[in-house]
Amino acid sequence: MEIIRLNNVGRKFHKTVNTDKSQDRKAILNSPGSFWALRNIYMSVNKGEIIGIVGRNGSGKSTLLNIIAGGMPVSEGEITAQGKVSALLTLGAGFQDEFTGKENIYLNASLLGMKRDDIKNIFADIVEFSELGDFINAPIGSYSSGMKMRLGFSVAIHKDFDVLVTDEIMAVGDIAFQKKCFEKIADFKRQGKSMIIATQDINVAERFCDRLFLLEDGHVIAEGKSIEVVERYQMLLAKKKILSEGARSAMVTETKRWATDMDEWGRREGTKEIIIKDFIVFDKSKEKVSKVKSGEAISIRVNFTVCEEIDNFHFGVAIFREDGVYCYGPNTQFDGLAIQKMHKGDGYFELKCAELLLMPGVYYMSAAIWDKNETLAYDYHRCNYKLEVTGEAVSGQLLYLAHKWYGFHFLPSLNGTHMPNLDCLVDKWGSQVNSASVAFESLRFLNNYGSKDSIFLMGREFKIKADFKIDASLQSAVKNFVLWIGIYRSDGIYCHGSIKKVASCGANSEILIYPKLKLLPGGYKVSMGIWDTNANSFLAYSHGAHSFNMISEKRDHGTVYLEHHWNWHIPKGG
Repeated sequence: MEIIRLNNVGRKFHKTVNTDKSQDRKAILNSPGSFWALRNIYMSVNKGEIIGIVGRNGSGKSTLLNIIAGGMPVSEGEITAQGKVSALLTLGAGFQDEFTGKENIYLNASLLGMKRDDIKNIFADIVEFSELGDFINAPIGSYSSGMKMRLGFSVAIHKDFDVLVTDEIMAVGDIAFQKKCFEKIADFKRQGKSMIIATQDINVAERFCDRLFLLEDGHVIAEGKSIEVVERYQMLLAKKKILSEGARSAMVTETKRWATDMDEWGRREGTKEIIIKDFIVFDKSKEKVSKVKSGEAISIRVNFTVCEEIDNFHFGVAIFREDGVYCYGPNTQFDGLAIQKMHKGDGYFELKCAELLLMPGVYYMSAAIWDKNETLAYDYHRCNYKLEVTGEAVSGQLLYLAHKWYGFHFLPSLNGTHMPNLDCLVDKWGSQVNSASVAFESLRFLNNYGSKDSIFLMGREFKIKADFKIDASLQSAVKNFVLWIGIYRSDGIYCHGSIKKVASCGANSEILIYPKLKLLPGGYKVSMGIWDTNANSFLAYSHGAHSFNMISEKRDHGTVYLEHHWNWHIPKGG
């Protein structure tokens, strides 16, 4: 049974106070100083259901609760309620310090709408639940803040209601009293009472709520099962946290140094307290190799000799394509690994990558042992070690990234002859060309919730949705057309692309899905085109005209994140 419904509810506030009382409500709502605190809110609450509202500070939670509780009118839309709605938004509102706890019970309960005889009947229950004992006869000014909250909560929950609207009640009292509150909420649910709880406590949201609504900037951006909405909330918090840190936000607004000076490749430098002796690559069979297949696991082992005792250091490895493109550069400091002091003797460190996501080609690798701040190298070998990655190369792209097209469990089978020749786009960066018969209408980036976005967290689902039209006059030729979508770094390095046969003439909509996009922080651009395999030319294309950014909680350098872990043996003193 539905007990509360919000239909397209919105609430508008005004940044400045207007003293002209002659203005009507419509004029005030449309004034330049107005802003929407809530907009387009749809919500239903069923009998016996606990609904949670989560969101960051300023997202609109308190405004929404006040509207539901009847303490604030809506600016648009409507709200309907069946039964008694009680609000528990400010514990102890109206408490007077010079009054005793007993006197404040009568005062606070009357403010909540209770009659004196009703208060008298539940007085003993309120005192018992609050656990204040003889303190109930002491002035409330002598209470601790926790005691005041307990008394306020105890008064409020003894009011008869069908729906309780509350804000962060789980902060009441100590752990034992909180447990008591939890049990009371469970009892309310068994009685068929409904609750609407606004909270930033994810544990409370998952434990008690049947459904959650996630608010951001006054809009509901997610609703559904608690575990699903909590995941999205955590993702939102992680993104906001990363963007709020100046050093991390620079990763989005500025492309970091993608390459190294190739004139320095092959050099060895350092203060030589440690000497790197050799650098060995092993394949998945633990065989020493100079070639490895694309997509397979590899291990890199660096053997060294410690000539003088050192402390505060870290190990690092970097991989570059032969043209200088920086692929990946992890180190133990980035991974938060503490390594004990090294004494004289022999040791090694190992980097094990579960999957080498590099396309076939020639690569060069560096190895280094740095001081804590990476200002001093004990020994640093700059791209001294060559590795050939074998397999079938695809149009010069740098990476292999797991992907699929919407509607397919696996990639549609297309042979190499379908791939566009991207050389024709070399001097077309930033341009878009349509024809009278083929035209791109839009390209959007979607997160794993299907929402349009421009900033994405590394390792999460990422979708590219392309909408285009093909004129019916090309019906006989459409069988030769493929859609190509490619991801580039902002400096024009081709990271990854994929193609799919065009389904038909008319309006087409295709979605390329990356289940866990592992591009490292920085700016990226997307290109797309309709390629005629028969004529070997693009009928329409957009090259590098659409941008998105990647962010990450990880500090790794390069273009792609490779899942990895470290091992080492450190020489210890006798």
